[in-house]
Amino acid sequence: MPLRKKPLPYFTALAAVGVLTLSACGSGDSAEDDAAAPEAPEVSVDEELAAMVPEDIREAGVISIGVEAEYAPGEYLDDDGETVLGFNVDLVTAALNKLGLEAEWVPANFDSIIIGVDSGNYDLGASSFTITEERMEAVNMVSYFSSGTQWIAPAGNPEEVDPDNACGLRIAVQTGTTHDTDIEARSDACVEAGEEAITIEKFQNQPLATSSVVSGLNDASLADLPTSLFALQETGDQLEFIGDQYSAAPYGVITHQEDTELADALAAGFNAIIEDDTYGGVLEEWEIEVGAIETSEVNPSVDE
Repeated sequence: MPLRKKPLPYFTALAAVGVLTLSACGSGDSAEDDAAAPEAPEVSVDEELAAMVPEDIREAGVISIGVEAEYAPGEYLDDDGETVLGFNVDLVTAALNKLGLEAEWVPANFDSIIIGVDSGNYDLGASSFTITEERMEAVNMVSYFSSGTQWIAPAGNPEEVDPDNACGLRIAVQTGTTHDTDIEARSDACVEAGEEAITIEKFQNQPLATSSVVSGLNDASLADLPTSLFALQETGDQLEFIGDQYSAAPYGVITHQEDTELADALAAGFNAIIEDDTYGGVLEEWEIEVGAIETSEVNPSVDE
């Protein structure tokens, strides 16, 4: 079932508490006046695929999903403070609708979601999780999108940030992410080379990390490409890309390691929306076709 979308409120909460005030690109209008999100697609149930869903979940008809809803445009809260929107939300919801399931999105801290799935607090976890071998040791991951890492810095790059030589700089990152691991490894390499370590400031969510770069507190940040692109759009001319996207890897929806039936059903749901082009339509509406994958898999092989 589709959701009525609202404009993207990426920095609204930050501005409200005085952390950061931003204007839209080149005008006095707010970003909320300019950036309305796409409508979610209508998806019909595939009864054959629905029969793949474990009986208890199929009978309930609703499936709970842990999500860190502060990572626009992948997943974020509408301005009602409750409804979760985003392109990941649209893709996962469409796949679940193929299975005859309604999604119940439950906001949570990013680094608590895998634990929440493992402990049974959520049936699924879906929050721009990059698929890694380490994560697949704890849970199943069902691929559905692909994204790499993109660095951002203040416009003009005043500190001459180079992702391959960030020694001695201040870098902001969201805690518990692959970007957190990335920047820690880069800092260790600096020390091993006799250079000054990177000063890493870790934030609970990416909007706070991004705002610290806009304000000049930190020299740069790194995030998934769609999120970095959205930050550029929302901050007008205050930020720029540094270098190119790298380490592109699939996103995965998480299931408990023992929920192999559910993982297989979800992969079938994604493949069904890929085949009928619902998937392509969502990516086109969100202008992120670059992240399309050809086939959804459970626990795919990844290069690390």
